[in-house]
Amino acid sequence: MRLTRLFLLTTGLLLALVSALLLRSIWMDGRQVAAAELGLAAMERAYLVMKVAEKASAERGPAIPVLNDTEPADPAKRERLQAFRHTTDAAFDEALTALTGLSDAASLSTLAQLQKARRELAHARVEVDRVAALPHARRSAPGQRLTRAPIDLMFAVIDTVLAGVTTQSAAAEAVYPELAMPLVGARYAAELREYAGRLGSQFTAPLATGQPLGREEQREIPLLLGRIEQLRKLIELQARAGHTPAPLQAAIAAMEAQYFAADLPFIEQLTERGITGQPYGLDSAAFVARYVPPMKSIVALRDALFAAARDSATERVAAARLRMAINAGLGLAVLCIELTVFLLIRHRVLLPLLRSTRAMNAVMRGEHIQPAANSATMLRTDEIGDMARAVTALQEATQRSRALEAEREQLIAQLRQASDTDFLTGLLNRRAFSEQAARLLAQARRHGWPVALIVFDMDHFKRINDEHGHPAGDAVLCAAAEIARGQVRQGELLARHGGEEFILLAVGCRPDEARQLAERLRLALATQPVQLPDGTPLQITASFGLAWVEARQPVELDELYRNADRALYAAKSDGRNQVRCADPPPQPLREAG
Repeated sequence: MRLTRLFLLTTGLLLALVSALLLRSIWMDGRQVAAAELGLAAMERAYLVMKVAEKASAERGPAIPVLNDTEPADPAKRERLQAFRHTTDAAFDEALTALTGLSDAASLSTLAQLQKARRELAHARVEVDRVAALPHARRSAPGQRLTRAPIDLMFAVIDTVLAGVTTQSAAAEAVYPELAMPLVGARYAAELREYAGRLGSQFTAPLATGQPLGREEQREIPLLLGRIEQLRKLIELQARAGHTPAPLQAAIAAMEAQYFAADLPFIEQLTERGITGQPYGLDSAAFVARYVPPMKSIVALRDALFAAARDSATERVAAARLRMAINAGLGLAVLCIELTVFLLIRHRVLLPLLRSTRAMNAVMRGEHIQPAANSATMLRTDEIGDMARAVTALQEATQRSRALEAEREQLIAQLRQASDTDFLTGLLNRRAFSEQAARLLAQARRHGWPVALIVFDMDHFKRINDEHGHPAGDAVLCAAAEIARGQVRQGELLARHGGEEFILLAVGCRPDEARQLAERLRLALATQPVQLPDGTPLQITASFGLAWVEARQPVELDELYRNADRALYAAKSDGRNQVRCADPPPQPLREAG
């Protein structure tokens, strides 16, 4: 194996190995970055779905006064409900837009759950509007509980949305297991907000009608209080599981003070009055104004838990990107060092050696190449410089010998061209025409092309020589050749056939086209006077004979020439300066099918 090839092979293997390791490192780091970004995106989508649950839960607040409204209905309550509905729809739109187009299983499942929740919400709204349109006496009649059914439908909407929250949170937790605590805590806070809202919904109808709590409310309230207390302990457990940032501690303390220390005792008092039949002391509007604002502390806790998880995930994404950049930079640095060493050896050793080797091989094969070495290599004092100077000296001697050989070849080429060219007109001579025409005719036979042969002869040429001299005759022949050359298309073969006779072979030329070509030549000769050596203008003409064969017919040059020559003789006999066509060859007989 040659030294240069061995060097290229080993260097290529090293480069391939380093490149493979670099690409693998970048690929693995890229996967970590992509996974981190996907986890962060799943967290963002989970938060959007939590907001949907929050807004859909909040929509129950203005829906209950509309359901319990007296007659005539208060338009302000309707307008407030519509405003809340628009807010809920906007939250749905934002979440659905974020999920649309994603192909992972978690996003597809969440998208289906949100779409189902939206259909359930639309059905619940229809029920709210239907019940609200009923007479107040029928809605508030004891035992009817018509206003309860739409609210239960709205509860089901939140259950479906929270399932989507769980799905997206699980997708984020799969990427960030260490962030499961704040993510689960945020989900628990979202559920706590919903159950707190459901707890308040148990009192709106009794407060609106002034009736005691019914059996269903008395059964639901302890269950809801138990679930709220359970979620409270779970959130505190999640918060104590790791380092709790100061903002998160403040959010937990605010929830404890505003909701659990203030709102729940208030709920317990209302529950006792509702069970014993005592007056509540406030209506549903006052209850909402008293109970709902402290619930915002639960939403603030949810946001704080989510912000802690999101900040931690953002830091991990940034760290993964930094790690990928550092690894890629180190890998590229190693690759660049290796390439630099390779290029240095190649430039200082291999290329001079390769140029000298090629120069020696060229000398032996008798080829001409560039100099074996540049000036910098020639000035080197090492072995490479000695070899370059020796090869350059040998190459210069060989090039001098080649120059002499090139001059000889040029002379031979000039002689060959002179042997193919008519010395007077510069056209092909008869011998060169015959050789090239044979090739064109063979090509025409292979492709089935029509062939036309035009022979034309200068009229009264002997008289021109006799009256004006042979130099005038030569001028006429040169002018005729130049005029004919200007009319001939590329691929058509024009030659001086001898004396004052010229010949033109056109392959792929139909009979009508060949006749038009001959007429153009005749007209061009007849309308362009020739300037004789003494300055006298002379009008010349020529007679033309044309022969052709159709496509797919056998064709021979001699036969074509004989037919064209007979047609030329007919043109001369009929008065000159005209085109005569030979009779077309007989069509080959076809066998009967």
